[in-house]
Amino acid sequence: MAWTKIETQFLLKHYADQGLQWCCNELSKSAGSVRNKAWRLGLRQNHDSNFFKDWQSRAAKSKVGKKRPQQALVIKRLYAEGKLNFTASRRKESSKRQKEWIAKNGHPKGALGMKHSQETKNKLSAKSIARWQFKTEDQKSEQVMKMLKTKIRNGTYVMPRNNSSWKAGWRTIGGIKKYYRSRWEANYARYLEWLKQKGEIADWKHEPTTFWFENIKRGVRSYLPDFLVTENNGKQVYHEVKGWMDPKSKTKLKRMAKYYPDIPILLIDKSAYTALKKVLAGLISDWE
Repeated sequence: MAWTKIETQFLLKHYADQGLQWCCNELSKSAGSVRNKAWRLGLRQNHDSNFFKDWQSRAAKSKVGKKRPQQALVIKRLYAEGKLNFTASRRKESSKRQKEWIAKNGHPKGALGMKHSQETKNKLSAKSIARWQFKTEDQKSEQVMKMLKTKIRNGTYVMPRNNSSWKAGWRTIGGIKKYYRSRWEANYARYLEWLKQKGEIADWKHEPTTFWFENIKRGVRSYLPDFLVTENNGKQVYHEVKGWMDPKSKTKLKRMAKYYPDIPILLIDKSAYTALKKVLAGLISDWE
């Protein structure tokens, strides 16, 4: 049954504070109909409402006694030890083990080898496009930001590139294996490690911090500087290696200056890198 204007206004007014079931009862509509309409309108439950707090309290009480007593403590300890931090390499290992298990024991749901037909793929694609079109600009922005942060957390924000002219790849520098996007970036890391060993800097890290531009809705949403260098006096400065400045890079630096004016950034351009190379190429054995 189609929604009337009065029903829609009622949902807009009460859904956030009263929740799904209450609105279903008042409107005499199914949970699926109310849930779908709320989604199309971009409605969310108000986490500060009495209804939501009561719902969380009842949900928490329902779980008492259903978990192993020390489970939460064990999970916290494993996470602190880094054993639950699923990086790209750990995910690859997990996927490999799962495939080996399925090959040996068969798919648990009997779906091994099954694939979607092209017709099904087209339907799924159409539904996905339709869901995206119904989202508001704020919802789209929120989803994009969530995807970017998930990639950062999982270590998949920077993916390996094959046959790239700037020789991107994995290198072990300073005893730590990281993915460097160019020879220049890798060589600068070797330079920083050389300075650290000589005692001229206290420490350095490769891509440790992502700066988010939360108020930006389109275009460049974040900036991941190449290096964080800690000087002997404790001062921290971000170093960025840029052989050439493309429009996207210019935008990142402009937005950093606007949203994070107190964060110092040292730009290593082509001339600065070339000057370093003339001096260091013969001093650092693994210089590329």
